[in-house]
Amino acid sequence: MFFIAHALLFRLHLPSRYTGLSFRIIIALATAIALTLIIDALFNLAENRRKFPIKFQTIISLVLTGLILASLVLYPVFVKGFPLVKYKVGKATDLYEFFREKPEDILIASLEEEANLLPTFAQRSILLGREYAIPYQVGYYSQFRQRVIDLIVAQYSSDLMDVKSFIQRYGIDFWMLHRGGFTPEYVEDNSWLMQYESAKETVTFLRLGYISALATTIPICTVFQNDSLFVLDANCILRKE
Repeated sequence: MFFIAHALLFRLHLPSRYTGLSFRIIIALATAIALTLIIDALFNLAENRRKFPIKFQTIISLVLTGLILASLVLYPVFVKGFPLVKYKVGKATDLYEFFREKPEDILIASLEEEANLLPTFAQRSILLGREYAIPYQVGYYSQFRQRVIDLIVAQYSSDLMDVKSFIQRYGIDFWMLHRGGFTPEYVEDNSWLMQYESAKETVTFLRLGYISALATTIPICTVFQNDSLFVLDANCILRKE
């Protein structure tokens, strides 16, 4: 699967998905084998009477064995969030349910972190997401980068025609926005977005008091909202004069 994933890059997702979890199991088993061999060697040392007195050998084996056991027991104390399973927990269950009720071929545009979880928990496609911004291949990343730039420009443009053009170009069905997404702090505090020149220009744009055209559609085109997010209907945006 690892090599097939290279041949079918991003159709079988990332190749590391097929080895990462397996290696965790392999490392755990290898560690157990290594510790068993070490402890066995210590017992053999305790039984070896040719080099050291019997009491000295026993003390060495007991002390070292005790240190090994203590390190195993105390290790979790020094690791924040042990065990580090790195599971992603989706908390916006109402949002996932909303999108699951929509057709399977919809496309969602968003710069919000929650968009990364929609393919997994809502089973719906997104135009882009930070977790997928991996420069794994030039052809893939050049298209991905262009999508990010186009989305930033459209989301913060003061011209509604830029927004409509973006929707039509990419076939967007829904646009997900953060409630604070039109503040300069929202963009400026996002290190991923700030690597793009268009994001830096957006911060200046917002600090000068300009209003995004997309923001004006929120009152009439919102089809879902919760404590932190708005979801806009792209067709509604297209109909807005």
